[in-house]
Amino acid sequence: MAGAASTLPAAAAAPPMDARVIKDRRSRPVVLVILSPSAWGGGPPRPVPSRPCMRDTLAPLSRLSRGQRPWAAVIFSPAARSRRGTARQRLCPQRRRINRNGRPGHKEVQMRIEEWQPDLSGQPGPKFRALANALREAARSGLLAPGTRLPPMRDMAWRLKVTTGTVARAYQVAAAEGVIESHVGRGSFVAAPPARRPVPQPLLYESLDHPMSQQGPADLRIPQLPDCGQARVLARHLTALADDLDADVLDYTPLSRDQDCRAAALDWMAVRRVGPASTGDMVLTHGGQHAITLVMALCLADQPAQVMVEALTYPGIVHAARLMRAQTLPVALDDQGMRPEDLDRVARASGARLVCLTPSAQNPTLASMGAERRAAIIAVARRHDIQIIEDECYAPSPDPQGPPSLRALAPERVWHVSSLSKIIAAGLRFGILICPEGMGQAGRVAAQHSHMGLSQPITGLVTRLIRSGDAARIAREVKELVDDRLALAHEALDGLGMRGQPGVPMVWLPLPAPWNAVDFVARAAVAGVIVRPSSDFCGPDQVPVQGVRIALNCRMPRARLAAAVDGLGRMARSGPLAGPD
Repeated sequence: MAGAASTLPAAAAAPPMDARVIKDRRSRPVVLVILSPSAWGGGPPRPVPSRPCMRDTLAPLSRLSRGQRPWAAVIFSPAARSRRGTARQRLCPQRRRINRNGRPGHKEVQMRIEEWQPDLSGQPGPKFRALANALREAARSGLLAPGTRLPPMRDMAWRLKVTTGTVARAYQVAAAEGVIESHVGRGSFVAAPPARRPVPQPLLYESLDHPMSQQGPADLRIPQLPDCGQARVLARHLTALADDLDADVLDYTPLSRDQDCRAAALDWMAVRRVGPASTGDMVLTHGGQHAITLVMALCLADQPAQVMVEALTYPGIVHAARLMRAQTLPVALDDQGMRPEDLDRVARASGARLVCLTPSAQNPTLASMGAERRAAIIAVARRHDIQIIEDECYAPSPDPQGPPSLRALAPERVWHVSSLSKIIAAGLRFGILICPEGMGQAGRVAAQHSHMGLSQPITGLVTRLIRSGDAARIAREVKELVDDRLALAHEALDGLGMRGQPGVPMVWLPLPAPWNAVDFVARAAVAGVIVRPSSDFCGPDQVPVQGVRIALNCRMPRARLAAAVDGLGRMARSGPLAGPD
């Protein structure tokens, strides 16, 4: 501001003051009345001089026209302002500080918006971006509390010596980022920080005890393969592999270096009737879960972010969809799995073009599709141009008389997922993805983008397992032991509608009325057996059917597993009013 200078006489009744005439940005005269510390006489603060007193003080200006007459502004000297602020604090106690987590703060520094003066000088980029960054940092650090009202754009521009357009663009950027929120007729305010997204439940539970222990509850939540000496076989092959490692292990794995492992995996899959396939159609992944996530990333890139899933589905599929920010749409089930007429309805209503299903061993209900049902599903998929993820990680051992896979029926649109984790050893983390015809290269490039390809020790180990015949031998022994545990479940749960599949280490138990699945699980836990309710496999808006999934922990002593499953059967038959067994 440019100052103009004139000291005016003070009225006798007025406190000591100094009045000066200056000009504002629009060259209008302004009278500044500066009160000295002695104006308050060391006592309690008194009000600003009354209007008549002020008018007497400015009497020499009364002859000016209305357009030339200045407006009065009062500025307190530092000492007077300090005393005035102290008096305000006595009258209005400082409010309790609340930190950004919603709890009473501790030594948190907050300021009024009038005191906030960001330094935009020396900041890279345009001024509006620097102001938006300053707003974001002040809100993030708690310097400006949520709900703080921002000055109008013109006032902020005047304070920061920038244009109104600069402030307007800065407010727009901050509003788009969620830093501030604007309301018509009310102004702009610092927005409250967004609520943190809850951490989802893990896919795997920590085991409550050692599988071979006789103490503690019987944990039947996660299927566990029997011990057929897999660790010794893997150790032997790893030792031989270590002796054969060369300098190639120092390099990243190019797309073609896993060719030998893909050829071995193709031989392994030959008995599973997956339709026409070559090594060019195959992608190697870190297990079946990784393969499902990879397919969703590929298919949802240019499609609606929606995935149709079975009404009761494995939670890993839902978590994979969430990673892609995709909505899951439930499709009704019956005793053969997904119903094609409901798939048609959901596809028409939503426009979704991706479905994930488990046709051979539905998880958790263990339903299996017949040949006619599979053909009907393919017909709906072709009608709506739907891509299909065929999750066959839990598929039973191949049956020459069984129905063909979905990929054999529609190789142009089915992504077939398999894994050695459910057959050989869960810790191996090796998955096989057979892509639709012509999509193998795209799948391998996407896999390279996500994890740079499988490491050479893993591909070398799997190649040796398959070529030596150890993988096939272990798979046969695992199936025999799983079928033995399955026979225990059939005997203990006879007459209750239990459903299982050969070689699959889990069963589904529908609960008779008036049982509720959550109550049944709680009652079973009191009796020392832990299982999973149907609600664990439902979406948030679904009404679950009343049933439980019982994992056959094949590493548990046979007698202990038999006693646990037998107790579940007796409890299901006796009803919820009988009390824990």
